[in-house]
Amino acid sequence: MTPHDLGAIRAAVEARANEETRLYGTGQEVPGKIERRGLRLLSLDELLSEPRPTDWLIRPYLERGCLACIFGPSKAMKSFLAQGMGLSVAAGIPWHGCRVKQGPVIYVAGEGFGGLSKRVRAWTRHHGVLTEIPFFTSDRAVGILDPASMAEAQEAIDAMARLAGNPVLAVIDTLARNFGPGDENSTRDMSAFVAGLDAIKSRYGCAVLAVHHTGLTAQERGRGSYALHAGLDFEFRLEAQGDIRVLSCTKAKDHEPPMDVAFLPEIVSTGWTDPETGADITSLVLNRTDLPGKKGRGLSGAKRIAMDALRACLDESGQAHIKDWRAEAYGQGISASEDQDNKRRAFKRAVGELLDMGLVETRDDLFWETGQPDKNRTCPDLSGGTKTGRTGQGLYTLSGLSGLSGPPSVAGGTKEKGVA
Repeated sequence: MTPHDLGAIRAAVEARANEETRLYGTGQEVPGKIERRGLRLLSLDELLSEPRPTDWLIRPYLERGCLACIFGPSKAMKSFLAQGMGLSVAAGIPWHGCRVKQGPVIYVAGEGFGGLSKRVRAWTRHHGVLTEIPFFTSDRAVGILDPASMAEAQEAIDAMARLAGNPVLAVIDTLARNFGPGDENSTRDMSAFVAGLDAIKSRYGCAVLAVHHTGLTAQERGRGSYALHAGLDFEFRLEAQGDIRVLSCTKAKDHEPPMDVAFLPEIVSTGWTDPETGADITSLVLNRTDLPGKKGRGLSGAKRIAMDALRACLDESGQAHIKDWRAEAYGQGISASEDQDNKRRAFKRAVGELLDMGLVETRDDLFWETGQPDKNRTCPDLSGGTKTGRTGQGLYTLSGLSGLSGPPSVAGGTKEKGVA
């Protein structure tokens, strides 16, 4: 069965569902059943036996297995931002220069489903990404506080996971549309909602990202009970400053808050035309840009040397290969030591810090400075490479989930992309 054979995939899912229905309650083992992780108690020796580095999903904005939220007022483009994060993870390409780990993504669309295909189509064309990636969308909202709705969603995700692997990210857009029967101003109901998101996290070992609105008057926080903020690992505010959207971190539970980032919307063609008028159908993508009012970004030490070295070896397209950049950085004294291992470590650390700060972007061993215009005075494409590949879009349904499918060998991968 190939990933292009959507009929076969649909038939396999239906057959699996029928088989599980037949075996349910008989005591027989269901082949290929999703493993549930039970509770295990660690001794102090086990806990401290080795360092546990952070397992980043989008470094340094989302950690694997975290609970996160993006909030902002209406028309702040929160959904565009969350969709871009999810598509970058599914495709395994850097998110605006930030390294990602690839894996299947579930996008629970509670609103705006009619325009979702246009947005995804525009994003894939803009980034030169094939649409056979493991990005799956719901065709309706999921009531997190409704046990029947949650059971239906878990059944659909389980079916998808058997084909593509467990999701590494689940996006809930928006909180209000996926809340279910309850009051988001109630501490009890919001705590139950957070517990529902935690259940998704625990079942699949994935990060969960909720998209949320601000209140009418309190623009500095998410709407509803404070229990949401208290239960989050990461919280971000997205606000409009003129045409620019600025993302800032309002909570990072176990980490230093990542730097603010700014985005500028760009109109992009989907490649489709209106069947009635023949007009080009367009959508928007978010491109990284400079923060409003901040023209210069001071660097020091190895980071400054690495940035100067990058600028010195950029080619006509505004990009530099990692080998050329490394050689230039060595020549400019990235390390005071003459030892090659020390130089290599200093360069690798500086590149990682520049990527994490969002000052440098990368793809396929090519690097460039974020948001810098090329000789045509236009910013380089954020994909970092030549736009190639087919951009046709295929949709299919998995018990209420529709997706842009990818082969299981791709979907199951967790290789970190964009590492120097």
